[in-house]
Amino acid sequence: MFLSRRRIIFVCIMIVSFLSREACAITLDEAIKRALEISFLIKEQKEIVKKTEYSYISTMDPYLPQVELYSSYVRSLNGKRSVSFLSGSSTSGASGSRDAYTLNGSISYLLFDGGERYARRKGAFFSTLREKERLQGVKNDVLYLVKAAFYTVMGNKSIVEKRQEAFNVAERVLALTKGRYSAGVAKKSDVLQSEVRMTTARIEYMDAQREYEKTLAEFKSLLLYDPEDRQEVDGPFMEPQYKGDYQQLTERAINIRPDVTVQKNEIERLNMAYREKMSAWFPRIKTQLEQTRQDYQFFPEGRQETFRINFSWPLFDGIGRYYNMLGASRDIAAAKYRLEEIKRTVSVEIIKALKDYELSAQNVTLYGELVREATSNFDQAFGEYKVGKGDIMALLQSERDLAKAKENLVSAISRANTNLASLERVAYIGRE
Repeated sequence: MFLSRRRIIFVCIMIVSFLSREACAITLDEAIKRALEISFLIKEQKEIVKKTEYSYISTMDPYLPQVELYSSYVRSLNGKRSVSFLSGSSTSGASGSRDAYTLNGSISYLLFDGGERYARRKGAFFSTLREKERLQGVKNDVLYLVKAAFYTVMGNKSIVEKRQEAFNVAERVLALTKGRYSAGVAKKSDVLQSEVRMTTARIEYMDAQREYEKTLAEFKSLLLYDPEDRQEVDGPFMEPQYKGDYQQLTERAINIRPDVTVQKNEIERLNMAYREKMSAWFPRIKTQLEQTRQDYQFFPEGRQETFRINFSWPLFDGIGRYYNMLGASRDIAAAKYRLEEIKRTVSVEIIKALKDYELSAQNVTLYGELVREATSNFDQAFGEYKVGKGDIMALLQSERDLAKAKENLVSAISRANTNLASLERVAYIGRE
C-alpha cells in the first residue's frame, strides 16, 4: 500500500513537471536563421539561379571546335548501279553494285560571326547576375516577413499579459467593492458594476489569448513548425532606436537595392541582345577539315581529305534583321525608363517608411506618458474609493483607461518595430 502511494506520488510529480515545463523559445535571430535555410521562396530562386548558370556555361559551345561523324547506307531499288569510288580505292568488283556505304568525319571551327557568340555569352552572364540579385531581394523580403510576424506575435503576447493584469485589477476592485458592501458603505449596484467589469476583462483576456495563438501559428508556418508544437517567442520587446537621413538612405538604396541592380543587369542583357541582332549584318567565316570514305563495302576504303574555308555574307534576306535591331533598341529604351521608375518608387517607399517609423516612435513616447498619467489617476481613484471618498464609476473608468493605455503602448512598440523592419527592407539597411 505504501509502495503504491509512492508510485502514485511519483507519477503525479512527473506529470506536473511535464506540464509546467517551459516551452521551447524562438528568438528573432533563430527565426531569421531558420527562415533563410528553409524558405520555399529562397529555394525556388536558388534553382532559377542554377538554371541561368548552366545556360551561361552552355554558351561556351560556339568557341569550341565542332566534331561530327556521319555514316549512311544507300541501296538502289531500281536496278543495279555502280558505286563512284574516290581517289585511292580499287574499282574491282564495283560494277553493278546496288549498295553504297558512306562514312564522313569533319572538324570545324568558327573564326568570325560578327560578335554573335560573344553577345550571347555576355547576355547569359548578365542573366545570371540578374537572378542572383533577385535572390538577394527574395531573402530581403523573407527577412521582413519574419521580423514583422515576430514583432506582431510579441505584441500580442504582451497584450495578453496586460489584459491579464487588467483582469487581476478588476478582481481586486470587485473584492474591495464586496468588502465595502458587506460593511454597508457601498451599494449593490457598485458590486454589480464591478462584476460586469471583471467579466468584461475576462472576455478581453480570452480574446487576446486567441489572437495571440493565431498570430503565433502564422509565425510558425513561416518557419515550417507544426502549429501544435510548444514553441513560444522570446526576446527583448522595447522601443527601437534608429536615426536615419532620407537623402543618404535613398542614395544608398539606389546603388545597392536588389530590384535596382536587377534592372541594371537587365539593361546590360538587352544591350547584348541588340548586339546579337546586329551580328546578322556581318559575314561568317568558318574552317572545316573533312575526310570522306565511300565504297560498296560496310567498312568503306575509298578516302578523300578536304580542307575548306567557308565565307558567307547575307547581302539581302528581307527586312527582318533591320526591324529586329529596331525592336531590340526599343527594349533597351523601355528598360531604361523602367529603371528610372524603380528609382522613383524606391525614393517614395523610403520616405513613407521613414515617416511611418518616426510617427510610431513618437506614439511610443506619447503612450508611455499616457500610461504614467493613467497609472497615477487609477492609484488616486483606488485610494479615494478605498477610504470611502471616491465613486465606483470613476474607479472603473480609471481602470479601463489604464488598461487601454497599456495596450496602446504595447501596440505602439510593436508597430515601431514593424515599421523599422519595413524601413530596413525598402532602404536595404544592414544588407550588402
